Amino acid sequence: MDFKDFTVLYVEDEGVIRSNVEKCLNYVFNVLVAKDGQEGLELFNNNKVDLIITDVYMPEKDGITMLSDIKEINPSVPCIVTSAYDPKLFDQSCAFESCDYISKPFDIKELLNNCLKSLEVM
Repeated sequence: MDFKDFTVLYVEDEGVIRSNVEKCLNYVFNVLVAKDGQEGLELFNNNKVDLIITDVYMPEKDGITMLSDIKEINPSVPCIVTSAYDPKLFDQSCAFESCDYISKPFDIKELLNNCLKSLEVM
């Protein structure tokens, strides 16, 4: 199986984190990158996306609002929410179908394992 056949949408507003995680994800998957939820929603609407990884607190449109909009279009697209642990955010993200939560700071191996699990290829 070629994991480059999978397209991951990665949404993160912090430039250094976005760049570093994008580099790691690019070794495995085809990656689309957005700096906020509005840009992420536009990329989702214009591409075939197999998995979404998103931060929560971002300008323009936060990650939870973006996911809510996306889940209205495709409720079964898997997603991973990344944020500092917050029980309220954990509950909000778990309310979405096919959604996982990883607390920041996260280990890139943990993120990659969760990606594979979410894509059901493990």
